[in-house]
Amino acid sequence: MAINPTLIKQSATLLAPKGTQITEYFYNYMFQHYPEVRPMFPSDMGPQAKRLLDSIIYIATNIDRTEVLIPYLQKLGAGHNKYKTLPEHYPIVGTSLLKTLEHFAGPAWTPELAESWTEAYKVAADVMIEAGQKAKGA
Repeated sequence: MAINPTLIKQSATLLAPKGTQITEYFYNYMFQHYPEVRPMFPSDMGPQAKRLLDSIIYIATNIDRTEVLIPYLQKLGAGHNKYKTLPEHYPIVGTSLLKTLEHFAGPAWTPELAESWTEAYKVAADVMIEAGQKAKGA
């Protein structure tokens, strides 16, 4: 599998104008399919939804700038300790994110774009998990 930064950046340009529609869909999908994670989130999802959207766009637009992206993901991963995020939560988020991106990308969601996002999420999750475990002292 390979990440195509150009495709990811193009998709971010396509997705960004959808705004919080993306995060609403994401959380609805995740809570419907994985209700066990709902208690990890606040009842008012507004601020959380905004942070998620900002992160998706930031990651996508900096996908080819590892010197910027890796420290950002490390900080994000360490910060998720306060939410009691475990490594097994990351595949839930990944599936929900990919389903959301596929929904909003429409016909632009090609096999190559799906592969790029899948691999990008895997790399991001690995960095975040490692940073979270390191921050916990594990």
